[in-house]
Amino acid sequence: MKFKKLKLWLAAGLMAMSMMPANMAAAESESEAAEEGAVYEGSAEGRNGEIKVKVTLDENAAITNIETTAEETPGVGDIAIEQLTSQIIENQSIAVDAVAGATLSSEGFLAAVEAALTESGAEIAEYKGEVAAEKGEDLTVDTDIVVIGAGGAGMAAAASASDAGAKVVVLEKMSAIGGNTRVGEGTYNVADPDLLESTGTKTTDALEQEVEDAISVETDDEAYASLIADVAADFEAWKESGTDTLFDSPNWHALQTYTGGGEIGDLDLIRTYAEDSVDTLSWLVDDIGVQFKTDYIFMAIGGKWIRGHQIDMLAATGAEGDNGGNVYITKLKERTDANGVELYTDAKVTKILMDENGRACGAVAERSDGSTITVNASKAVILATGGFAANSEMVYEYSNGAITTPLTSCATSSTGDGIGLAEEVGASMTDLDQIQVHPLGDPHNDCGCVAEFVGNWLSAQYYMFVNKEGERFVKEDGTRYEMSMAELEQTDDQMWLIVDSSQIAGDDTRTAQIESLIADGHTVKGETLEELAEQINVDPAVLQATVDKYNAGMESGEDEFGKAADPNATISVGPFYASLRTPTVHHTMGGVTINSNAEVIDTEGNVIPGFYAAGEVAGGIHGNNRLGGNAFSDIMTFGRIAGENAAAAE
Repeated sequence: MKFKKLKLWLAAGLMAMSMMPANMAAAESESEAAEEGAVYEGSAEGRNGEIKVKVTLDENAAITNIETTAEETPGVGDIAIEQLTSQIIENQSIAVDAVAGATLSSEGFLAAVEAALTESGAEIAEYKGEVAAEKGEDLTVDTDIVVIGAGGAGMAAAASASDAGAKVVVLEKMSAIGGNTRVGEGTYNVADPDLLESTGTKTTDALEQEVEDAISVETDDEAYASLIADVAADFEAWKESGTDTLFDSPNWHALQTYTGGGEIGDLDLIRTYAEDSVDTLSWLVDDIGVQFKTDYIFMAIGGKWIRGHQIDMLAATGAEGDNGGNVYITKLKERTDANGVELYTDAKVTKILMDENGRACGAVAERSDGSTITVNASKAVILATGGFAANSEMVYEYSNGAITTPLTSCATSSTGDGIGLAEEVGASMTDLDQIQVHPLGDPHNDCGCVAEFVGNWLSAQYYMFVNKEGERFVKEDGTRYEMSMAELEQTDDQMWLIVDSSQIAGDDTRTAQIESLIADGHTVKGETLEELAEQINVDPAVLQATVDKYNAGMESGEDEFGKAADPNATISVGPFYASLRTPTVHHTMGGVTINSNAEVIDTEGNVIPGFYAAGEVAGGIHGNNRLGGNAFSDIMTFGRIAGENAAAAE
């Protein structure tokens, strides 16, 4: 026997059997061994909190079952745990590799299993036998289009290309699809005057002045001047309509994307993005089956305007939550499956194939078992490998040493592989030095994630930021760049995000989520401001004075930091909630140079035939700052464009 407790368990069973008829004792012993076994518990920290396991061992000390309780990221952490469970039971070893893309979940799960085995009295070394992998068979696949990367952009490209009748193969380096899209909230920015009207979203003097200021800018840049003129025409038509609904249009979305990105983005790409994201929203809803809330529109943090469309998680999954990115992937996977798309995971592309005429014609991928997959594509190659936010070396290099934090809110798959692949075939690069640091990173567990606090589902105008001294230091509706740079000047590079209950009270669907976030330490609660101040170790008098001044600004229309005034955004209704935030690498704006058809451009300024790129791997849209909520509409829109154009390629 391998451990003491199992000996005791068996001894107790034998003693009990000696007091029974032989046939009854045998039957009960057999039943216990088969149905119950010896169960031991263990726990460890995962990515999103504690992972708890119950490990069942039979009379031969073999692991027969592992039950897990955890709140790991759907479609990422949960899949990793499922895969590891099978591998452990199959190999009777916990010396299995962490699942790529879910390292924290994997390590937490393996540590929890080891803790359970330790609790049993086992010799842990006996459960760490080497797990040998056999080399798989090399594959060669012929298709029309090969998509590299199965995140949001790649799956959108695969869906749209296969919708158009093309035969598609998708290669994904991770063991599960979804990439960075899986871990996002799913906010989709798009101009939607009808939704603004139906939700009763009203204009204000401050917001109208923001438009007036933007269209009064004089510039010698013809493309910029043309966009300003188009916004001015839209705004004039809006005023003539006499509506009191908040103004918006695709042109205004484009202008804010351009100016919010430091006026360095490609205006052709930006216009295409803002205009086509409208049709892409319809495609997602009508064709793909993604469900958005039809009674709610909000401003994402750093989004600059109320145009954020939120995934209807209750309709999509039966429960409220913030992992809307998972919904996109689930629905796109259903579409590609129905269209016959071939998808290979654990397939890291190492080379893009080019024919003698300089046309992209396929890709070669390597798998963890040492085998290769060679895909010959008669029409096109679509690159959708994501950004490089999780590659600290690349972040440090391209930021010229300015960004040193190891924290990132992005998936571990965001390592910039596509940059090297594209450079090897002559692609040019755009704005690689433009890297976004998000102000709302969560220092809890050093995960760097963003969407873990009470109130993250609210529009950003309802947030108030204070430093560790209890004082405001920046406007809460600025760009992410503005807020992050100001945050880095505060004590410990951290701040408290505060919300009250004015926009939360009465929403019973969030009760369990709020309680969980408080229990896990992601948020603290105070029935009064004084109690909240004590919870966050701030002088109550200072916090009260800060809140009073902030509220006065929201009510008078003259905020000291220039935040757009909103009387509904005061911090006045208890209970109050505060969440500690810190900067985290969130998005890499630069990447492969593309045109508005999503075609890749070479270093000479020419289109590389048969080569397309979409999503975070492509640069030129967001300039030096991506507006909050623009990512999902970007990756879905250009993924769709890439797929459609690749399918139509000769």
